[in-house]
Amino acid sequence: MVKRPLSRKKCWQVPLMTAALTFYGGWIPAFADAVQEYTAKSVLALNLARYSEWPPEVFKDNGSSINLCVLGDDVVQQAFALIDNKQIGDKTLSVRDIKDDKHLEHCQLLYVSEDVADSSRWFEESQKQHILTIGEAEGFLAKGGMVYLELTDARINLHVNVNATQKAGLQISARVLKLATIFNP
Repeated sequence: MVKRPLSRKKCWQVPLMTAALTFYGGWIPAFADAVQEYTAKSVLALNLARYSEWPPEVFKDNGSSINLCVLGDDVVQQAFALIDNKQIGDKTLSVRDIKDDKHLEHCQLLYVSEDVADSSRWFEESQKQHILTIGEAEGFLAKGGMVYLELTDARINLHVNVNATQKAGLQISARVLKLATIFNP
């Protein structure tokens, strides 16, 4: 077999690929890890919706959907989009991207990613509107959040602020609470 030299058309591809692997090689696995992490967190949020109860008046205007509002960057939004339109009993989960607290009125769940600097302003409004808040920033529960997803050693640990859920008129299943660490302020 005779080896041919690279054609002129393909010569530019070798340095370009080398540069891409050199500059972006470390970034690609990190991005993949973030996508995996948020995909796992989105599935946990879906299961929290399945094992939580809201007051009946919450669903008067929403009909047959449970709205999960997501506050976070593009990676977070993409991962949560994967669970859009999943069934939860007789309702369908609808994932919505939001940017400010003016759009909370139709949310039943609110996921607040770590990149949101001040999430505490969301909690008071969330409790009034019976919204289950889920977050990942350290101190999330102490500020009034309800469910904290802590990533440690490639494992997501669940922490629940039962006082905050009760103040909002929400109930999380005992099955979930058995798996969680209960936060007492």
